[in-house]
Amino acid sequence: MKSGQSEESFINDTRNKDLNLGDTWYVISSTWFDRYFKSLKYDSDQPGPIDNSDILQSPEISEVKDELLENIDFVFVPEECWTFLVEKYGTVDNATAVGRQVFEFGDFTRQLKIDLSGVKINLEYQGREVRQLMGKGDTIGQLRLLARNVFNLDDKEYRVWLKRLPNNYVQLKSEKDILNSIYADELLDCVVETKLENGTWSDKYSSSEKLLSTFEKNSSTVFGSSTNRYNNSSNSGGGDLNMATRSMVQSALSRNSNSGLVGLNNLGNTCFMASALQCLSNIPELTQFFISDAYEKEINEKNPIGNKGDLARAYGDLMKQLWCGNSSSVAPRYFKSVLGRCAPQFSGYMQQDSQELMAFLLDGLHEDLNRITNKPYINQDDGHENTADSVAAQQAWDNHKKRNDSIITDLFHGQYRSRLDCPDCNKISKIFDPFMYLSVSVPRKEEKVREIDIIWLDPDRARTRYRVVTPREGQVLDLLYAMEKVSGLETSRMMLCEMSQSTIESTVPSTHKLRDIREGRYWLCIFEREPKQPVIKVYHAYKGYTSYLKFFGNPLVMQAVGTMSYNDFIVSLYMRMKRYVKLTESSIADVDSLPFSVKVVNQFGVEQSHSLCDENGNLNVTMASGKQVQYLSLVWDINTRDEYFDTNICNTIEHHESYKGTKARRNEISLDDCIEQYCKEEVLNEDNMWYCPHCKAFKQASKKLDLWRLPKVLVIHLKRFSYSRQWRDKIETLVKFPLRDLSLNRHLQSEAEEDIRYELRGVVNHYGGLGGGHYTATCLSAGDDKWHVFDDSHVSSCSADKSISPSAYVLFYTRQEEADTNGFSNGDRPMDVD
Repeated sequence: MKSGQSEESFINDTRNKDLNLGDTWYVISSTWFDRYFKSLKYDSDQPGPIDNSDILQSPEISEVKDELLENIDFVFVPEECWTFLVEKYGTVDNATAVGRQVFEFGDFTRQLKIDLSGVKINLEYQGREVRQLMGKGDTIGQLRLLARNVFNLDDKEYRVWLKRLPNNYVQLKSEKDILNSIYADELLDCVVETKLENGTWSDKYSSSEKLLSTFEKNSSTVFGSSTNRYNNSSNSGGGDLNMATRSMVQSALSRNSNSGLVGLNNLGNTCFMASALQCLSNIPELTQFFISDAYEKEINEKNPIGNKGDLARAYGDLMKQLWCGNSSSVAPRYFKSVLGRCAPQFSGYMQQDSQELMAFLLDGLHEDLNRITNKPYINQDDGHENTADSVAAQQAWDNHKKRNDSIITDLFHGQYRSRLDCPDCNKISKIFDPFMYLSVSVPRKEEKVREIDIIWLDPDRARTRYRVVTPREGQVLDLLYAMEKVSGLETSRMMLCEMSQSTIESTVPSTHKLRDIREGRYWLCIFEREPKQPVIKVYHAYKGYTSYLKFFGNPLVMQAVGTMSYNDFIVSLYMRMKRYVKLTESSIADVDSLPFSVKVVNQFGVEQSHSLCDENGNLNVTMASGKQVQYLSLVWDINTRDEYFDTNICNTIEHHESYKGTKARRNEISLDDCIEQYCKEEVLNEDNMWYCPHCKAFKQASKKLDLWRLPKVLVIHLKRFSYSRQWRDKIETLVKFPLRDLSLNRHLQSEAEEDIRYELRGVVNHYGGLGGGHYTATCLSAGDDKWHVFDDSHVSSCSADKSISPSAYVLFYTRQEEADTNGFSNGDRPMDVD
């Protein structure tokens, strides 16, 4: 730290430094880091030693939990920053140090990134399994060395095999290859093999490798490196792997096997990808195009904004695996690797948005398969003021097709009309633009059910849990009024707190907004208190094997009366605990023989140097700094705690009748209502005004969208996630949509379009909240014409109405005449795979 530089400035400067390849950065839990920064900003109590226990999955190998979000669950700090913090505050234990290296990823655009999750390695040797953690920047040579050291193979000749499927292994030979660049996965199952007693190798693993001869030619092709996996052109047959795949597809389809009913293994937060892929896989015309190899003739390797055909080839290969019918699930590792190279935002293993993946994939496939090799320049007609709509729309569509012509435009592209009306001069501007999917808003659910506990002043009453309905956008006072109604406790006697396990994280003022309550991270509790009286919050704790306090049980709230004796305070404290503490009033009077000691602590449980008992035996609640004591900890002897303290009784929760009977009013809306809202006329706000060429000024014009041309495959994105500067939320409103006979005729302005009706083919579902959750797909299989749930590697049958739920996120419809004639069922499976 520079001379004269503040600690806060030093921390911020070091955290904002550039990444350098090979540098080590450290992971710190946001729980501790927030406390630390609060202590700097407000000169409050010290945060205590660094503690990462809430973000660690396997402390012994420094493995962090899945689905952690940077700057929400954790922060990265560089090595010099970590060293400074450790020297000043210490750490809870050795597992707290979670160092991660900066590595390089991406084949087309090289980028630096801190390796949060690393690569988990499962090593197996002669029935013994060991789990280790390596970095994405480590090499196969380091992996082989790790295997040798773990299993003490110094004097033995050994080979390491990567387990791809239950009976499929690939030998790891090239020691200089980087794990991330050759195998974009965060979990590798490896088997270590030594020679048999007769000095030969077993053929258990090598025989499976020979089945995939392509993998023997170049180790980089196994793992999806920058080397083109499809070096042979389509004119030469597509290569050994394509010939073998075509044979497998033809054989599987001829047997009428469970084609398409194949799961996709989760490679680590890849459910968002799997759900979109399964829905696209069950679009009959698209899948037939890929498994018949028709796409190979249309690959456009010269498109400067394409991916040289790599994305289309990887997608085609994956579709063949899904429809070959030889396995119940496949691992889409190669596709994931190619996807990460083409779109670095999808290269890692953080949870992503399925709709964003779908949009990129369709656009990427379009550019890889665009039949237009030289895109002409098109002059844009501004407004079509004097042109009939039908003529202007056709002209715009023809211009679009002059630059965009692929299987994706054939199936997924539609057209809408955007109309702008100037409020002053009445000038009308009409623009006809293409769309690949519709993103429609979902009305916000107005009510929310919340769970809140009350801890009473009455020592004979157990902690009670309630459920109340509150406005989603209300104030905390609305919540308190609702609790007063069901509990009978006056709002003036309520202290609402955010709780973290057995400690109070913060007190929530009644003037706060309900959306600011962090319910996903903390639970809510109301402490009964005397109105307008200062309180002391009391924790229960014990010292574990370290000197740091471990908290348990329910906190208490005591009135801070400075005129009472220390002994009287202890007695009143006991009276609040007598339901679960086995002591007598006479034994409490002897404070020297208590089974616990009373310590003054800060909000985070760190002991402070202050004695509650002054030299006259009175209660002393004023600290040397002049501040009032706010937190106490009753530190119990771990060896005798259970003799006096009944944890089960303390933790007992009584459920009020409202807990079972309270429900928010069901909020439903139809898909047609969402589309009507999409097409509804609106007035532009001041931040989004339109420049009127007639008035030559920006105007708050009225804008209206209308559907003009409908695609063969209609994709509808239900916008369930809402964001603002201060908060994020998911809308759980149930949108009811039809399984068949979806008609958009009343929203269609083109007279040329006939009566088009759609059938539902698939739904991407999202469960949980923002920044995580889980994705599944519910699809009408193009193979057996029945509904199935695709949940990562698991596929199970379901009823059709299973697809309609508040979790529906992206809908896939096909025209009914297309769906009725292009399915793969009833013996009509595509056979043109040669």
